[in-house]
Amino acid sequence: MSQTRFIRLALVAVVSLAVFAPLIPAGWQAPLPAAGAPSPAVVPSYGEVAPSYQEVDVGSAIGGASLGAASAAATKTFEMVGVTWPYRANSARVVVKVRVLQNGKWTAWEPLPVEDEHGPDTAAQEGRPRSGTEPFWVGPATGVEAAVTTLDGTTVRGAKVALINPGTTAADQAPQAMQAGPAEAAPMVAAVAAAASRAPYRKPAIISRRGWGADERLRSTNGAACAKPKYSTTVQAAFVHHTVDRNNYTRAQVPAMIRAIYAFHVKGRGWCDIGYNFLVDKFGRVFEGRYGGRQFPVLGAHTGGYNADSFGISLIGNFQTATPPAAMMESTARTIAWKLDSNYRSPVSTVVLAGKRLNTVSGHRDTKATACPGIYVYRELGWLRQRVNTLMGNGTSTEIYRYVQTLGGYTKIGQPFWGEHPVRGGRATWFGARDVYWSAATGSHSIFGWLRARYRQPGVIDVLGLPTGEERMGQVTGSRVQRFRSGALYWTKATGAQPVYGLISQKYGALGAERSRLGLPTRAAYRVNGGVQQAFQHGWITSSSRTSKVVVNYRTQP
Repeated sequence: MSQTRFIRLALVAVVSLAVFAPLIPAGWQAPLPAAGAPSPAVVPSYGEVAPSYQEVDVGSAIGGASLGAASAAATKTFEMVGVTWPYRANSARVVVKVRVLQNGKWTAWEPLPVEDEHGPDTAAQEGRPRSGTEPFWVGPATGVEAAVTTLDGTTVRGAKVALINPGTTAADQAPQAMQAGPAEAAPMVAAVAAAASRAPYRKPAIISRRGWGADERLRSTNGAACAKPKYSTTVQAAFVHHTVDRNNYTRAQVPAMIRAIYAFHVKGRGWCDIGYNFLVDKFGRVFEGRYGGRQFPVLGAHTGGYNADSFGISLIGNFQTATPPAAMMESTARTIAWKLDSNYRSPVSTVVLAGKRLNTVSGHRDTKATACPGIYVYRELGWLRQRVNTLMGNGTSTEIYRYVQTLGGYTKIGQPFWGEHPVRGGRATWFGARDVYWSAATGSHSIFGWLRARYRQPGVIDVLGLPTGEERMGQVTGSRVQRFRSGALYWTKATGAQPVYGLISQKYGALGAERSRLGLPTRAAYRVNGGVQQAFQHGWITSSSRTSKVVVNYRTQP
């Protein structure tokens, strides 16, 4: 049974304005799934509760005058509250506070930090951005009073109070059981790590979006373009934030808190997705934030003006008033170490972003006038940089990094896009213009152009193995060839890039490869009755799965 919420008008000083919000229920409106988007992760089943999002108009706040409204309406229970208003370049002189009705009693007034410094780099970069506060977790509540105050005589029109119930899902029971798959979270193969002079710091366990119950349909709320993630060129820096939330939350509440932040960032602030790339709770658990692949430089909305080529990691809690637990700081260090080390960035150096020189590991307040990430986290940034450096082995040099320098460095092959990561038999880094692969058996070699595009396709690396040399001109005019442990890639404008591998590759090589009567391959190998066959310009090679016998057939017999 719904409960009645009462909004009451309070007296305010002449120098400020308080506007109180009548509570008007509004149903959850889920947008249609985006084309190509994953299936919704949150589908309420027996025992689960669907989420709800309500917005309440609070009218205008005009400096030096007082406006108010008082009314009552039946509304749904909510657990997080935030306030927004139409985008303005500077909301520094807007002050917001709220209190909520819980168990029939009003809580004390809570100030909500106004954070225009969070968000996209520009208002037009994504979605339909609005200015506003940080969202605040209150737990189950059935009423709210919100005061919007201006201190400089400006007018705030169109303010809204967002009341969010994240619902319940299976993710609330055991989010750790829904982490990334074993291939993502597992450490590198021991043999590969042992053969390397210094492998990058491995990826820590990170609870996926599915693990905290993200509803991927929300990403289409502010336009179809939002459903497709945007990427920076690389990762150069980490920005540390805090959510300015309560510190007394339980383990079971964290997934719901993240879902509520996600809903507020999308439906309240008008962004494409949750703003942060990663979140860390006080228990030391790391959560994937913005959609797009945690291994890639996903463009977030965490540090306005500095989102490009950086990532944001937010500590769940208010660390202007409390010290971050050791487990939280250690997990933060491990996540930063993985991202920076794989992209060859030193945590104890500096970087220039948006024309400003910053520490590679910076706090949000280093870019704007904000208290974020809270004084008690900010005091620990020196320790954090040194801890990350220790985890990284006090350096960033690997076989791949050193090979890149022989190729001319980043100016020649571009910045790292997918940082150094394990692949079958070795490691790889995707750069802007080339991909570089390394193993103890093959050494370091690069792939680019049409051959790179083909090699990146699913399954190709598994059948060819790692490269054993660089791309070269083929023995047929206009052809290009690159050798791999188990075969080769051949390219011409007419045939495209085609892999030849296994027994077929051995036979093709014995015949003279591209100079043979067969000519160049026209498609990849395919299954036929009893074996595998591959088509060439002037014939076929067929390998028997039962006998391993290889037969050559020409289009015109000699």
